[in-house]
Amino acid sequence: MDTALGLLELLLYIVAILALSMSVTWAVVRVSPSESAKQQRDRADADAKS
Repeated sequence: MDTALGLLELLLYIVAILALSMSVTWAVVRVSPSESAKQQRDRADADAKS
């Protein structure tokens, strides 16, 4: 029984670490988009103004 609980705890730990890493990655992508994304947005804004 201890082995089964230990494996379940390990699985939950792995899932928690993956969820944390996905959340941090998502937040970084949202907060700091790449330079090419900024250039595309600037071009779209310029096209909309003209």
